[in-house]
Amino acid sequence: MPGWRFSPLSINLGDSSDLAVESAATANVGRYGKQLDHLAEALEVFIDHLNLLDSDLAAGKKDILKVFLGDVAAVRKLKSRLRLGRAAVS
Repeated sequence: MPGWRFSPLSINLGDSSDLAVESAATANVGRYGKQLDHLAEALEVFIDHLNLLDSDLAAGKKDILKVFLGDVAAVRKLKSRLRLGRAAVS
């Protein structure tokens, strides 16, 4: 949302082209992080299904996919660790 403010941090992502749609999507579909998680998971499926890391794709492009998959795995590991920590506190 434009103009978020967390003192002393200010986040301004610019104006939305349709604030009503953006607000409804984040309220009913999921926050941006959740939406990004879904996109990342879908891309993982495509990369695996198409065997892109074992294909004749250029090495530089494979490296990009490997970095992406590494980031997805790191976020998944972090989320798992944080959820385990919350479960231990409960």
